[in-house]
Amino acid sequence: MDYYKIESFDITPLVEQHRGKKLEDLFPNHRIISNNMGEFIEFFWEEKDIPNDINLGKTQKKLLYNLKTVNYIGDCIEEKLKQRGIKTLTDLKFNLNFSSSAYQILNLIQTKDYKTLTKNRYINDLDVSFCFNIEDFLFVDIETLGIIDSPVIIVGIGFYKNDRFEIHIYFTRKLEEEIAIYEHLRTKIFPYFKCFITYNGKTFDIPYLANRFLYFFDENPMISDTDLPYQNCNTKFHHIDLYHHCRRMYKGQYENYTLTNIEEKLLRWTRDNTLPGTLVGLCYRKYKEKPERYIGLIKEVIEHNYYDLYSMPLIFKTLLKNF
Repeated sequence: MDYYKIESFDITPLVEQHRGKKLEDLFPNHRIISNNMGEFIEFFWEEKDIPNDINLGKTQKKLLYNLKTVNYIGDCIEEKLKQRGIKTLTDLKFNLNFSSSAYQILNLIQTKDYKTLTKNRYINDLDVSFCFNIEDFLFVDIETLGIIDSPVIIVGIGFYKNDRFEIHIYFTRKLEEEIAIYEHLRTKIFPYFKCFITYNGKTFDIPYLANRFLYFFDENPMISDTDLPYQNCNTKFHHIDLYHHCRRMYKGQYENYTLTNIEEKLLRWTRDNTLPGTLVGLCYRKYKEKPERYIGLIKEVIEHNYYDLYSMPLIFKTLLKNF
């Protein structure tokens, strides 16, 4: 038996167990998607054990109690107002000094104008979750070859449909298929959603996708016509980045805030897949060199992306529960 080891991660069982098999055999839940840019393979799951009872309305209630969203109210004034029994923005409507601004915020809340609301320094992207329906959220996670501006080999998405959470993973069997995935995203996926949910996607996934869209199409479907490419990576979609909220809400509680550590510490759940994300690109390159020998590595890469998507709605629900 050959022995393989990559950066102290033993891949021998993965290589030997699945040697000679095909992706279609390992993932029977697949289909080929074709468009005018080519084709790619999609793997899909319907998750019955991911709950859909996410309490989005809790964020609206918290926002109504945030008096600092009104002009000229800081911590000190807010405390004084609450001592006088003025606890919500609705109460503030009857205060002559702040009624006009309170009415403005309340109107934005009522109309669910999340774009204007999040321009307020005291309102973050999670605070306006109530502005959306559960079907508006698109969970996104990508895998790349690991080099700056290198090809994306997997785009994974998750969303709620008919009260079930679905996971769809788009995989490039060969790098030429990458453009077909982007064509599918911009024509068949993005138009049906209003909000991205990612884990560190504001720093990585969404800007990376924006650059790849510009590389292939000379346009970015995540910005408007008046936006400047490269200066803006996303202005059309609201974006909730779970990573930043985990760091803020659980500051100092964990040694690090990697997705796998948050799964273990916050969700009390450990994924079956143990492949470090840093090895994804290397695994893909070895697979391309000898597909029959290293098919097990690609199985592990796909499952790595699957678990990234699987845990995000659970983290999202937990953050809202502890809001």
